[in-house]
Amino acid sequence: YLFVALIGGGIAASGQPYWIQLSIGIALTTMLALAWDILSRTGQVSLGTASFFGIGSYSSALLAPVLGDGLAWVGCVAVCASVAVALGLLTLRLRRMYFAIATLGFTLSLQVVVLMFPDLTGGAGGISPPVIAGGDPRWQLALILALVGAAMLVSDVLSGPRYRPAFFMVRSNPALATASGVPVVRTKVAAFTVSGVLAGLAGACYGGLYGYVVPGDVFNLNWSVLPLAIAILGGMDTTLGPLLGALVLRVLEEVARDVVGGVGYQVVYGAVIIMFVLLMPEGIVGLRAAVARR
Repeated sequence: YLFVALIGGGIAASGQPYWIQLSIGIALTTMLALAWDILSRTGQVSLGTASFFGIGSYSSALLAPVLGDGLAWVGCVAVCASVAVALGLLTLRLRRMYFAIATLGFTLSLQVVVLMFPDLTGGAGGISPPVIAGGDPRWQLALILALVGAAMLVSDVLSGPRYRPAFFMVRSNPALATASGVPVVRTKVAAFTVSGVLAGLAGACYGGLYGYVVPGDVFNLNWSVLPLAIAILGGMDTTLGPLLGALVLRVLEEVARDVVGGVGYQVVYGAVIIMFVLLMPEGIVGLRAAVARR
């Protein structure tokens, strides 16, 4: 936490637009990766992170004129939590690819729903939420870093001795977990709710940063696939892994774009990601243990 605060504070104080925007991008993807990873600890692979990212963007934008900027974020949390509980009760009895397909279908359906109510959502043209922190990039970075710190704290608590054994039992052997008195569905729904709220807050930040919310952008499947890749690369079932994964991937993307340029940088970028996953199946966090074993 101190490292994140010092680096983020130094970048914000420098006032360099490039580094501030890069840091904001890393912070947002870290929140999404933490959201995905918390749910994956129960054994569920979600492709619905983009759905809560979009719900958070739209709910905060729609509630801001009614409740004000501050309360709109509280409303965003309430909306994301309610949707997560309802969706979780319907789908979390499914496992592995069946749950992933269900969450993918939910994300795709939300794009259609938004387009069906243009008077409320702005349709394909989207809507314009209030810009957070008065549009000052330094304060925007400070706000997002505070949210990332809170998300990391939540992840640490859920990784503690009180919750980690329950998550492990639910993931590895649901029947044994039930026999041991661990409520499997309730545990999954709780993890799904926390995951949905974190992804929703990241979406609210995204809309408030850029001042517009478009369905094809916020419900883009990249927001579901990218957190998965980041968490796996950094190290699953950890708090530090998503942060390291987001840092490495975003820096790698920038370097590949500068060195290769054009469309070719995406090929190099993807190839390096594949190499990372093959050489470090336990992620960056598990690199030290892997080297020790070798």
